[in-house]
Amino acid sequence: MIFFVFSYNRGPHLKNCIESIEACAPDHTVIVYDDASEDPETQQILRDIETRHEVRRRDDKGSGDQHGALYTNMQRAIDSISDDSLICFLQDDTQLVRRIDDQDIEFLEGYFETFPNAGFLAPVFQKRITRQRTLDRFVYYPDRGVYVCEHRSRKQVAGVYYSDISVTRSDRLKSVNWRFVPGEFENEQQAKNSFLEMGYLYAPFAMWLPNPPAYRNKKKSVTFRIAEIVNKAGFYPFRIMDDASVQRLRNRPTGQVPIAEDYLEVAVKGLKSPWIYDPLRRYRLLRKLAKLEAFVKRLASRQ
Repeated sequence: MIFFVFSYNRGPHLKNCIESIEACAPDHTVIVYDDASEDPETQQILRDIETRHEVRRRDDKGSGDQHGALYTNMQRAIDSISDDSLICFLQDDTQLVRRIDDQDIEFLEGYFETFPNAGFLAPVFQKRITRQRTLDRFVYYPDRGVYVCEHRSRKQVAGVYYSDISVTRSDRLKSVNWRFVPGEFENEQQAKNSFLEMGYLYAPFAMWLPNPPAYRNKKKSVTFRIAEIVNKAGFYPFRIMDDASVQRLRNRPTGQVPIAEDYLEVAVKGLKSPWIYDPLRRYRLLRKLAKLEAFVKRLASRQ
């Protein structure tokens, strides 16, 4: 499997992500796409990674997308592969949490062979902060060996057919002339028109790190900065699961959707539970302030 890792200005997170792949999938290929990071610490970490893995840097820094050049780089990654390789897309604020073994690879390869209209698999755990919604929507499909998110609302969401953190196969995407477009919702619609619903692995092996520092269009609004301070955004890596924990994960009833807090342990003490992945998520007041700030900026831009 080829791991494509997408990076921007989060050096410690990137280092942790790469080291987790080296620990959990040592015989697999790692390629980093960096979105023109200017942070000196990140640049030094990239140089260190470059001694062991390929690093592809983006030199043109202009992008109007809130995700920077993420989707441009994801497309470049797909275009760089000429065979039918399994690929796993990760970002610098994610990591592998357990060893990937022959059983995992056999399932992944068999899944795409058995279901020719399957496009993506999600390798992540679910979040406790959205636990009730997860329990309401996620259903285990025995014939496919995965969970599927049965979202029935008309509200536009991502995660039913597509996720930025996913496993896919390069030839599968090329068979439908797939082109990544800016926006997870837009890629969700594209995947809906081309593939089966995305399967969520019964035994996930990756997860987003909780409460990371983040950027929107490579910038942070005032409210976003305040939210990161209030919620103590920082570097909270996971411990790699031991054999007993992996067996507990693999041997549980299929009716128990895998929630991150039930199986993973953060290596840094003091992180409030349930874990959050967006500093605006925990407090409603901060979300209201963020909307007000965005409204004021839109008004100012029209002046």
